Amino acid sequence: MNIQLGPSQFARSLRPFLLTVLLVLPFSLLRGPLHWHGYSYFLFLPAVALAEVFFGFGVGLFAILLTVFIATYFFIEPLYTLWLSPAQLPALALYALSAVVIFGACEGVRLVFQHVAKVGAAPARQVPAGAAVGDGAKPKQRAVSVDMWRGFVLCTIFINHMPGNVFEAITFRNIGLSDSAEAFVFMSGVAMALAYGRKFNAGRERDVSLVLLKRAVKLYGVHLLLSLAGIAIFAAGAIAWHAPELMSMHGRDLFVKDADTFLIGTVSLGHQLGYFNILPLYIALIVAVPALFYLARIHIGAMLAASAALYALTRLYGWNLPNWPVSGGWFFNPFAWQFLMAIGIAAGLAMQQNRLVRSKPLFILASVIVFAGAFVVTNGFDLSFGVRDAVYGWLDLDKTNLGLGRLIHFLGLAYFIYALGISPKLASLRVMQPLIMLGRHSLLVFFLLSLVAAFGQVLLLTGHNALWIQVALVVGGVSFLYAAARFSEAEKAAGGPVMVRG
Repeated sequence: MNIQLGPSQFARSLRPFLLTVLLVLPFSLLRGPLHWHGYSYFLFLPAVALAEVFFGFGVGLFAILLTVFIATYFFIEPLYTLWLSPAQLPALALYALSAVVIFGACEGVRLVFQHVAKVGAAPARQVPAGAAVGDGAKPKQRAVSVDMWRGFVLCTIFINHMPGNVFEAITFRNIGLSDSAEAFVFMSGVAMALAYGRKFNAGRERDVSLVLLKRAVKLYGVHLLLSLAGIAIFAAGAIAWHAPELMSMHGRDLFVKDADTFLIGTVSLGHQLGYFNILPLYIALIVAVPALFYLARIHIGAMLAASAALYALTRLYGWNLPNWPVSGGWFFNPFAWQFLMAIGIAAGLAMQQNRLVRSKPLFILASVIVFAGAFVVTNGFDLSFGVRDAVYGWLDLDKTNLGLGRLIHFLGLAYFIYALGISPKLASLRVMQPLIMLGRHSLLVFFLLSLVAAFGQVLLLTGHNALWIQVALVVGGVSFLYAAARFSEAEKAAGGPVMVRG
């Protein structure tokens, strides 16, 4: 399905957005003569409601983002800057939450009226003889090769979450500038596009948004459960092997010092444990997916341009969601990492339309990037050229803010693999079926691997690091994850209760 719009269609699609700007503008102009105080931006809420009522879902979201920007730039001291202090964030967050609630209420009323009108106007549906009730079931749109690579990334995460094991040396972060975090976010974007892109573009944006919201809520619950289970595992290890240092690393010390504050911080996502901090990023990105889909429906270039602009502003102004109670920001900055999610969505949409081209010049460029990354990370392929020490500091490899060096390397690696055309062939091999199974049940697998990896960390950090223990942890752990995925698949096929699926 071609989702590109012609110039005239594109201009018409922009009219509601321009009218929304005109709707919001009077509230901004009144600030000066009426001498409003800094919190007067709450009076933008009627404009948000009117934008949703008059123009619908996408424009309502745009109105929320626009008014948040105007409030930050024109209403909150210091004026004419996008900088916010931690003390100013709660009020702005309360405004955004109020706007979302009003937006949701207006959208709910709209859906009720549409449903009533549809029920009253639609004729009774004729079911052909012999047709089953489920004939109209939606087909699966997940590419098998995507599941395979997701399974591979999950195995890599599992190995890297147990530092010091013998298999860690052969993961791809040792031969490149990026690692499994970039692959995880990018593949998530591709999977989102394949699963929901066509439905969103077919006018089912509300259904898709609700599904994604439910998924974000599920992930939030999984994150809380993982955080508490992780504390329990490390606390048990500290008691069993008299190793209190286990509770002093990666944010676990806050639980020892002040359990109440730890729980509040964890529930608010302001405090994230090390090795358990990628799900909050994923939750934030999933919430942003409908907005990215809406921009992509106008034009994929518009989505990428808006996402790139937010990435650039984030790097320029240092935006991030704040930690609490510990100072600082999220380890994975969602304002930066959303760019890679957007690129993954663009790639997935292009795959759906068979428009993701293989270009020889791009393949050569990607090959050079992959080779250069391996050359730097391996210090000239272990020829002691001193390349790593000389170059590393210049490459912008900041993981928190998705440094350009990491981003460019991963995109080069992803295109290199795609241009080789090996993914479908690999996915057809019997030996790859376990990876496909793991990728198909990614959320369940991620949940379990986080717990098993935490147990492995406890063993390795308390001196139980014999080679056979390392091999048993990795091989046994991966086998356990595969067995759990197989069990979940069997439960799903049998129509019984299904374990957590991704």
